[in-house]
Amino acid sequence: MTNIDIKSRFYLLQLEVAHGSDRYDIHIHMERPPLVLDLMQEIENKARVPIMNQQLLYRGTRLHQTPDKPLEGFGLFNGNRIILVGEKLAGLEDEHFRRLLTIEKNVKIINDVIGVVCRDFENLKKSQQPRDQCTQLLEDLQAHSERCRFDLKTFQSLANDLKVDSSEYDAYRKKDQVVRLIRDRLDILSNIISAISSYQ
Repeated sequence: MTNIDIKSRFYLLQLEVAHGSDRYDIHIHMERPPLVLDLMQEIENKARVPIMNQQLLYRGTRLHQTPDKPLEGFGLFNGNRIILVGEKLAGLEDEHFRRLLTIEKNVKIINDVIGVVCRDFENLKKSQQPRDQCTQLLEDLQAHSERCRFDLKTFQSLANDLKVDSSEYDAYRKKDQVVRLIRDRLDILSNIISAISSYQ
């Protein structure tokens, strides 16, 4: 096994999270060792308990107190059970929160496509091919970028149209996060599209 093989290895972790009488299977699949915060985000998506409301217990340890610590530092391995303490949101706030989680999930999928476009464009720049020899690839990258921008604007519109009252603290916070994430990705896409258009 080479160093490249080791560096490209994925980290897979499957845990069971118990929340009262509810049980959730959490699957984490990452290119780096997962952190407690990664687990908390997965739990937020599955159990719809906001990160701010979560208390995670594992063998007497309060995981939520150290969100930036790798899970492997706690001796967690596949099949371990974690106890979740924290209330789900109620009523309309839960509905808003659920919708925002769905939008966020879709935006993260689009972000993965943006990552592939960036990687392919960087590889093209490194190869130093003239524009006339890679026209089709540039057109494909441009088309993928435009499609991502269109989809992001659709999700931006959905997020902005969601009427979340400021008294719905967790849903309001999540809406702000999602809107900022979309805006950031749209800025990145503008730069990518501009770079592809001006490629010589």
